[in-house]
Amino acid sequence: MSMIRSVEDLTNARLEALERQRAIAQKYRFHIRINMASCSIAAGARDTLKAMNQLIASESIPGVSADQVHITQTGCNGLCALEPLVQVQIADQPPVTYGKVRPEVARRILQDHLGKGLIVQENVIENI
Repeated sequence: MSMIRSVEDLTNARLEALERQRAIAQKYRFHIRINMASCSIAAGARDTLKAMNQLIASESIPGVSADQVHITQTGCNGLCALEPLVQVQIADQPPVTYGKVRPEVARRILQDHLGKGLIVQENVIENI
């Protein structure tokens, strides 16, 4: 991406970013976003990410193959007390944000939410 020097450049950069997001949404059935800011890492986000990657790679989630899942690392969203935060989006459904996602919760989210379509209610963060 080139340097942004005008409102037009900013608008074009935004449109390019939206197009990249659309391409990812079309390519993958599942999109997982995990916060990896310093507060997230301190709360154990690396372990959560590692557990998710391992389970996805093992292809042991019923009805889900590794090539259907895209994981994106994001920055801070200001909810440090609820870290590690993970957002799960399935196809055209609205995203669901989970808080305090330790590796065991991550496994349950992948098994239940991705595998069975069941939201893990006790870890849901409402309205962010």
